[in-house]
Amino acid sequence: MIKFFRNIRQQLLSEGKTDRPSWTVGRYFKYAIGEIILVVIGILIALQINNWNEEKKARVYEKKMLIEIKHALVKDVEFFKNHLMGNRLTRIQNACRFFEDYLITDSINKDSINYHYDGLTNGLQVTYNKGPYEALKSTGIDRVINDSLRNMIIELYEFKLPRQTGLISIYMDRYMTSTEKYDEELRDDLQLEIQNGKVIYHYMRMKEVDLKTDQSFLTLLSWGSSSSKAVIYLFNSIIPDMENLITELNQEIDQT
Repeated sequence: MIKFFRNIRQQLLSEGKTDRPSWTVGRYFKYAIGEIILVVIGILIALQINNWNEEKKARVYEKKMLIEIKHALVKDVEFFKNHLMGNRLTRIQNACRFFEDYLITDSINKDSINYHYDGLTNGLQVTYNKGPYEALKSTGIDRVINDSLRNMIIELYEFKLPRQTGLISIYMDRYMTSTEKYDEELRDDLQLEIQNGKVIYHYMRMKEVDLKTDQSFLTLLSWGSSSSKAVIYLFNSIIPDMENLITELNQEIDQT
């Protein structure tokens, strides 16, 4: 198109080179229109190129942020599964089963009492990395073009994760408050012994109490059992949503 108008322009200039005054009004008007059209087309092309460049930059930024959110989610899922559920909560549940087995069978390994009592008073603090999401939100969550994916991200970080982790924190705060209260009554004073020329400190020792009748111990045991079950249920209800979002993020990243 530009070449076409340029040819017209050159033709007009050539025809009028030696006799410019003889140009007709029509020819001059045609020349002026051609110049205007060339300028307009040049502006439109420049705008289009600029829009393409801006869109490309936006897509690059979008992909970068989606990758960061995905990496944060992968680490959070691993933290929830392996550290909190696989370590902390498993330790509490193992301790509960150990003492409950004694209540049922009247048989107990006394050498393991202190280890499991320590596990029974174990706590946890649930956290997750929302930094990448907050960074994306601060620049405009609408940068995520995929409507469905954008809604999934918003729902997880604005509603599901805060709600579930908030409930987990409530359960564990109550449990740890109970633990601190009864632990003062049940935990023995610091003891030490000398073994092979070394001083061994025993912090996690339980007083000798009747495990079947001591109300402080039984209350602590009931809190540990109910709280750990509730918290595991909450983790199991939120982790699939996190894993589903990871899957959707991977698909979008591959297509971007």
